[in-house]
Amino acid sequence: LPPNYTSISIIQRSITNTSIDIFVPSTYGYVVVNSDYVVFTSPLLMSVYSNTSLSLRGVGGWYVISAGGNGTYYLVITLGSTKAMPIDYLVYINNHEVTQWLSMAKKPRLNGALLNEYYLSLLLLMDDQNPVTGEFVASPEPVYFYSWVRDSSFAAMALQEAGYYGYAMKYWLWMCSAQNSSGTWYTRYNFWSGLPDTTFGIPEYDSIGLFQLGVWQFYEYTHNKSFLMTVLPCINKSLMWEQGAIISNGGLIPRDLSIWEDNYAYNFWTQAIDDLGLYASANIYRALGLNYTWILRLANELNETIQSHFYSKGFYSQALMETTLYTSSGSETIYEPNGIPDSSVILPIALGWINPHSGRAINTVNKVVNVLLVNGGLARFPGDDYHYDYALYDSTAPDPPWVITTLFLAMYYEDVGNSTGALQLLSWCVEHSQHGLLPEAVDPRLGYPLPTTSPLTWSAAMYVMAAINYKPRQGFVLTIIMLLAVVVIMLSIIMFVVYGRLNKPYALSVTHEDGGYL
Repeated sequence: LPPNYTSISIIQRSITNTSIDIFVPSTYGYVVVNSDYVVFTSPLLMSVYSNTSLSLRGVGGWYVISAGGNGTYYLVITLGSTKAMPIDYLVYINNHEVTQWLSMAKKPRLNGALLNEYYLSLLLLMDDQNPVTGEFVASPEPVYFYSWVRDSSFAAMALQEAGYYGYAMKYWLWMCSAQNSSGTWYTRYNFWSGLPDTTFGIPEYDSIGLFQLGVWQFYEYTHNKSFLMTVLPCINKSLMWEQGAIISNGGLIPRDLSIWEDNYAYNFWTQAIDDLGLYASANIYRALGLNYTWILRLANELNETIQSHFYSKGFYSQALMETTLYTSSGSETIYEPNGIPDSSVILPIALGWINPHSGRAINTVNKVVNVLLVNGGLARFPGDDYHYDYALYDSTAPDPPWVITTLFLAMYYEDVGNSTGALQLLSWCVEHSQHGLLPEAVDPRLGYPLPTTSPLTWSAAMYVMAAINYKPRQGFVLTIIMLLAVVVIMLSIIMFVVYGRLNKPYALSVTHEDGGYL
């Protein structure tokens, strides 16, 4: 489907007999032009043609048009026209449009397969966005046709980091329009209509912080104040909700299912992401000349509560568990860290929640890596059987490493200057992709991409973000510069000595000033 065209090309290459089937409502009128060309005339004008014979049959209220065979064959659908667009022309136009689109992207400091993966991930993000509503489908295979607010928010962040501001703005404006009156969001929405799926789960409050953070990052790239003013009412509603929630929950955001959607608790991920969102909101207010001190106080209060509750035994725990403390005067409910290391705690640190060089950050990341590193990638948490139970069972063992969590660690390494570690993790993701398409997770024993969710939109988004933020090791470059400087100085000294001995009236006079390297 070339951009800005109404033709869809489906190309099949197979060594066995396969078929491509198109379902059209039987209320449509049609004309068979010849054995490989059918035109639908009403109510929608549409042509279908193939390089092999087409068959047309009625099946329960549908016309089914089939093209099949082995080898290479294709089927082209053109909407709004009876004219058959040549496949070679469509391929040429598609390649031209794709090349033009990718040329607008910010280029990361990568090359080879790692750079190719960056461009492929960008194309996946663009392909996964609804061009009308702005949402992103969670995965095109299997076809979910649902948009998770969390996943989509990272897709928008990745696109705006890469320089595609229009695509990102469309998403943030949709998210603002989809906000609940309370200032929160549902977990997921219908990809086609943008309407909420009210049957799915308990609200997940990290969407609030992701919206605030994404809007601020968009402004940092574009300095578009009119956009800020447009979404400010939505920012305000979220701030009012957060203020009330933090006051009534002992300084914390209320419990939710959070990132992994399996643990209803005070999860570190939600608390830290929303804290980042509060700091981002303070920056938004400041950029607009509004009083932001009350937001900073709220952000600092949440930060202090997280620090006092979640950090124990040398790392930030996944969540707080509820216990009852019995005393002589009665009992009270207290919340203590559950003591579970979770790879999701790394990303808020990498996004600037605390200093990545601080002792708490270093200790936490080391703990997570020591417990959850599996064959080069990072698992979610100990005992993760999501892909190893009766529902999916596409993994040969529990604790599969996930692509997004591995890239969380890559982004942290980039923050602290460990470019070698970051490059290894980026390479691991590419090496465990499905022909360049990044899956949700990888089999922990055999290393193949788990097929139930591949590709995953969020995986592509995290790769784009990590690729852009990658900085090659500078030591080698500095060494070369210093060696060149020494050579220049030595040559200058030699020339000075030679010309001085010759005592020529045109002998060079060399003045040297010492310089330093940052």
